Amino acid sequence: MVRISSLQYPKKSHRKVVTLPDPSIELAEFFGIMMGDGGINNAWQANICLNSVADKDFVVYVCTAIKKLFGIQPSVFKCKNSQATKILISSVALVDFLVDKGLKRGGKLKNGLSIPEWILGSTEYKIACVRGLMDTDGCLYIHKHTVAGKIYKNIGLCFCSHSPVVIAQICAVFEEFGIIPHISNQGRSIYLYKESAVARYLEVFSTLNERIRSVYKKFGGVS
Repeated sequence: MVRISSLQYPKKSHRKVVTLPDPSIELAEFFGIMMGDGGINNAWQANICLNSVADKDFVVYVCTAIKKLFGIQPSVFKCKNSQATKILISSVALVDFLVDKGLKRGGKLKNGLSIPEWILGSTEYKIACVRGLMDTDGCLYIHKHTVAGKIYKNIGLCFCSHSPVVIAQICAVFEEFGIIPHISNQGRSIYLYKESAVARYLEVFSTLNERIRSVYKKFGGVS
């Protein structure tokens, strides 16, 4: 872990000092969050866009994680005319660090979005990164159907991505833990259809997003 000025001219009194952390579970989870709902569109700023209603508590969690990881307080803005909250992290040094560690600058899909090798080489890091991805671009849902006049309900998990590489990587991680994924929507979605598969996912990967946890509690599970 090192601390470094984010400005080109380190003698300036207004320089921003950031922490560049060593690989960790927390950093791997942050990478998953960035790969899901984050982006790097210029040389000095990274951003994460979350639902201001459904992900309200998760916004607080992500801001706390950023402060803990990098030693800087992100800016948070509610987007006008939409249910979106944008978290902005401004630092040239931090952006360079994130790109060097495997995040993509500019269009994520165009530039080959994938889970970085330093994450794939560690079981704990893979779990954390997938959790970050699922807590942003994943969801739990309850499906109700009627058979012979009796109402049944099932719970499922869905994750969507336009990156075939990320879809394949997540499926491979799931299979390592005995979770059988189903791919649909022309290869853009991963589904877990069985209650046992969802329970196994939460047992291994957990969730830090109340949006996901609340659906499982509503279904009758414990998380």
